[in-house]
Amino acid sequence: MALLTKYQQVALCAGLLMCQAALADGQTLGYQLPSMADGQGFYDKHRNEQIAAWSLRQIHASLPVIDDAWTNQLIAQMSAEMNASVRNTPLYTTVLVNDNNINAFAVPGGLIGMNTGTILSAQSMDELASVMAHEVAHISQRHYEHRQDNNKKLLALQLGGLLAAIAASASGSGDAALMAMAGSQASAAEVAASHSRENEREADRVGMQILAQVGYDTQAMPKFFGRMQRQLSLNQAKNAFVPSFVQSHPFTAERLSEANARSQTYPRASQTRLKQHAVIFDQLYWRVKYLSKQTTYAELIASSAYSEGAKLALAMYLADNGQFAKAETTWLEVSLGKQDPLMCLTGAFVFTANKQYERAKTLLAQCQLLYPERRDLRLALAEVELSLNQPNAALALLTPLVQDGSSDVVAWQLAYRAYDKRSQASDDTTTKTIATIHALRSRSQLELWRGQYTGALQSLAQAEQLAKQLPQASSLLSMLDKDKQQVIVARDFKPR
Repeated sequence: MALLTKYQQVALCAGLLMCQAALADGQTLGYQLPSMADGQGFYDKHRNEQIAAWSLRQIHASLPVIDDAWTNQLIAQMSAEMNASVRNTPLYTTVLVNDNNINAFAVPGGLIGMNTGTILSAQSMDELASVMAHEVAHISQRHYEHRQDNNKKLLALQLGGLLAAIAASASGSGDAALMAMAGSQASAAEVAASHSRENEREADRVGMQILAQVGYDTQAMPKFFGRMQRQLSLNQAKNAFVPSFVQSHPFTAERLSEANARSQTYPRASQTRLKQHAVIFDQLYWRVKYLSKQTTYAELIASSAYSEGAKLALAMYLADNGQFAKAETTWLEVSLGKQDPLMCLTGAFVFTANKQYERAKTLLAQCQLLYPERRDLRLALAEVELSLNQPNAALALLTPLVQDGSSDVVAWQLAYRAYDKRSQASDDTTTKTIATIHALRSRSQLELWRGQYTGALQSLAQAEQLAKQLPQASSLLSMLDKDKQQVIVARDFKPR
């Protein structure tokens, strides 16, 4: 969901095309990029986008997702950079699922999902990037569409079954019938998800090329996959749980040997890049560990002595537990520049928890001025503006994120609150009514992307009734009718 302009995407892609290094066969030539032509017609492209949108709605309806804007922006930027090196079509979106299981998946249309467990099991940003590069490679080579024994319908059903299984297991309801059904769906999903050996090898090869092109360590891929395979062997010996990523991406000794040999033919990433990756991974690791409730106060205290990421997470913990002065002191001890986006966001988090909204606004406004394209800063500043009862200022920040077709549920949620506040603050009947209409429309979009189609249609019906009371409301009614058709199409779509 990163806010990238077409200009930025083109510039990014152009920069990657200039990268030079050794090929997998040892020749000292420029990279042979996979074809950037999608090789699909308009109908197939549209259908794939529908499948991606359907999958996203299922995820929001069924799974706990991490909606932290900084974390999502980092994952989205990394995937966009990789995708730009092999495709001329942007990814649909990336999603981070709050699940300890090691897993990642890709869907036609460009949706990539990753579990928090994958991040916490990696030992470097380069290892995490290797998983993302592998999934981007599957999409760029259109493996899901090309397989004769796993067409789009099976892929969509696979994802639906996987969602049902995870949702059921996470509910803790103890319903044996539901759990049995979820288990059978998960088994079917694993069979449907198992890629052919040929496709897996190609994803390894193209994924490794992508890693090298964007400056990651290619040796991280066989290292991470090999560790997953060793974990699988240990788990099988103990009759323990097997990570979904290993089940859906089976690793053979031959594959791992080939990947390891191929990685040796690429030049190592520069020490400067590796150090940069280490800093970012430290920040990501501890933020995800805190957000997913996989750490303790004692661990944060101990780790903050040597980790800046742990120190930032500790500041959040202290703020969440009402120790505001200690939280601010801890935040100030971090050596990152105060205009670093994560520093701004963490500081604003501490100030907001203490209801020091003006301080949070000042800090975020300075950062947002430097990075106007960043979604995370826009969302954080918009939320602070709402806390200060400034709905118009919040909406000015949110407008680029809630254009027609936007699937940004966090932005739609904030827009709903902003329009509702604008309605409550207005004394003019017409202004109040129009604001209420937009609030209902924002709520309908939020409900749509959560798979709540009945609620979305009801919200639009209420908005339509209000619009009919206004003179010259044709443009509003046309907008609402368009939204209604969008919801109906989404509700009736079946991934066949």
